[in-house]
Amino acid sequence: MHIGNAALERRDNIPELLQFLEIDDDTMGRGRELWELIGPHADSIIDSFYARVRTFNISPAVTDASVQRLKIRQKEHWAALFDSRFGADYIDSVCRVGVKHRDIDLNPLWYVAGYISLKIAFTDVIAKAPLPPITKGRFMKALDKYVAFDMALALSAYNVVVVD
Repeated sequence: MHIGNAALERRDNIPELLQFLEIDDDTMGRGRELWELIGPHADSIIDSFYARVRTFNISPAVTDASVQRLKIRQKEHWAALFDSRFGADYIDSVCRVGVKHRDIDLNPLWYVAGYISLKIAFTDVIAKAPLPPITKGRFMKALDKYVAFDMALALSAYNVVVVD
C-alpha cells in the first residue's frame, strides 16, 4: 500500500506535534522504560483486547484467521511506539494502520474506543507495579502523550485520499 503525500505531510508535522505534546528526551526515555514495564504483559492484554473485539463483532475484517496476525502486528506497533524512534518507518506504519482501518470501513468511533481500552489495560499495569507514586504518575503522563501522538497520526490518515 502506497501512502504518498499524506505521509510526507505528517512527517513534516512530527517535530511540531512532539513539541505540542511535550514529548521531549525525558519523555522518550520514559517511553522506553514504560515498554519494559508493559511489554511482559502485552500478549495477555492484546489477547483480551481481540477477544473483546470478537465478542462485540466490531468488524467483519477481524476473523479467526486474521486475529493471530493482528495480535503480532499490534504488539510490534506498541513496541515501536514506546521505542521512541519517530522516523519515517514508524510514521509510514501508523499511516498505513489508519488507511487500513478506513479501507475496512472501521468506524473511527470503534478505533478510538479500542485504543482507549488498550490504554486502560496499560494503565492498570502501571497502577499495580511496585513503584513510587511519583514514578507511576510520570509513566501515566508519558502514556497519555504517546497515546495522543499515535492516535492523532492514525486518525489523520483515516480520511486521506491516497494519490500516487
